[in-house]
Amino acid sequence: MDFDLLYLVLLGSVLLIFYKLTAQKKKFQHKNQLPSPPSLPIIGHFHLLKQPLGQTLTNLSAKYGPIYFLRLGSRPALVLSDRSVIEECFSKNDIVFSNRPLLPSRKFTSYNFVTISAPYGNFWRNLRRFTALEIFSAKRLQMSSNVRAEELRIMIKHLFERSLKGAKEVDVRAFLYVLDFNIIMRMVAGNRCIEKEKIDTDEAKAKMDELTRIFRPDITSALGDYFPFLRWLSYFGVERKLVKLHKKRDAFTQRLVDAHRNSKKPSSVDDIEIKGAVVDVMLKLQESEPEFYTDNVIKGFMQAMLMAGTHTTVMTMTSAISELISHPEVLKKAREEIDNVVGQSRILNDADLPKLAYLHCILNETLRLNFLSVLPPRESSEDCNIAGYHIPQGTQLLVNISAVHTDPDVYSEPKMFKPERFQDITEEKGGCKFMSFGVGRRICPGASLAMRVMELSLGTLIQCFEWENAEDVSVGATETPVKIIFRPREELVKVLDQL
Repeated sequence: MDFDLLYLVLLGSVLLIFYKLTAQKKKFQHKNQLPSPPSLPIIGHFHLLKQPLGQTLTNLSAKYGPIYFLRLGSRPALVLSDRSVIEECFSKNDIVFSNRPLLPSRKFTSYNFVTISAPYGNFWRNLRRFTALEIFSAKRLQMSSNVRAEELRIMIKHLFERSLKGAKEVDVRAFLYVLDFNIIMRMVAGNRCIEKEKIDTDEAKAKMDELTRIFRPDITSALGDYFPFLRWLSYFGVERKLVKLHKKRDAFTQRLVDAHRNSKKPSSVDDIEIKGAVVDVMLKLQESEPEFYTDNVIKGFMQAMLMAGTHTTVMTMTSAISELISHPEVLKKAREEIDNVVGQSRILNDADLPKLAYLHCILNETLRLNFLSVLPPRESSEDCNIAGYHIPQGTQLLVNISAVHTDPDVYSEPKMFKPERFQDITEEKGGCKFMSFGVGRRICPGASLAMRVMELSLGTLIQCFEWENAEDVSVGATETPVKIIFRPREELVKVLDQL
């Protein structure tokens, strides 16, 4: 009897999915039909999505054009791989594509979609306004500059003292994770992850390994997100792992919230805004707007900062360092710029960054070549038209920025690492030449903070140390260890000795 019931359930599920796929196909059968590769029953075009995804989508674009349709299981998807089409999409339909797909596997891990990736609307706008005013405004970034400077000096002193004991190779990625987690944790909760006395201990290494694993951004999706009849199966796969990680993130951030709620806080609202960490500001706002600033909203925001503010910047800086090791002439030019602007009697600071144009170019070029290949997906909230094609509501949008970033019509010699190209490119209002931080209303709100952290960190390492490759470094390496020997520059020894 149980077997018969299971058979009927599976048969009904298959018939239902065929019905939905047929209905979805009819949605796209308009007079001017989107180009699309041949698909397979049930799975659609999933079999075509191979890594690296950006290159796969670019190859499909070469055959089917700059705008084409994919069916990913039960979800329709639109792929854009040309600058002009992307500009048209976001100049005319930015609001329409301001939603993230509400994937079932993310409902629990996002506290029912109340994090910064919430659906477009009043809630999202209010949360975005909070980030713009309280976290990433020029005033707030200036106020937090002492945190970045202090944490960087601790790590630079640590490198200097290690070098005095004999040249030792440094795992760049591990070094940068400690630096970035301490910076973001102090901004979010007012305390460090790793105290300076424990940086080299096994205890610190184990803690950082756990934190980097827990707060690594979720980039995989469960099968049930695209094949609803497999939800029961996906729970025991990717979705189960996502939920397990979320529980650890939740416990970590809940402890921070409870600790700040129970601690003595400044009595003045102004004191909290000036001296307080992000969690203090949000807890104060919770008193007046408890229905909006719930604990889940606060924890979700803290988690977003710990994930986006650490992993992405570490990966970008690791790539930048491997590029500079492979291009010593670029490293030399960057050091000369820093010496000319800052001199050799002090270490560079936030105020110097606007004058270090070439350093900024290095990071832009690194982002162009080595970072995101496809923007996080959007989803249309209503029917719209792009490039003359009808796009139904509920269509996922995949913007293939790697196709633009390596387009010879946009960048000459696009596969070459040439920071100088950004000295000649003027940013166009609404233009889509450079999209590493996204485009439109969903553009990364923390871009200015990320650039300050990366420029200050990379610039200080360039200024204070001679670099020696400790092993073969693959250009653009991010997931494999990049090991460098940092030797203090003779001209900076006195300065470093005074840290």
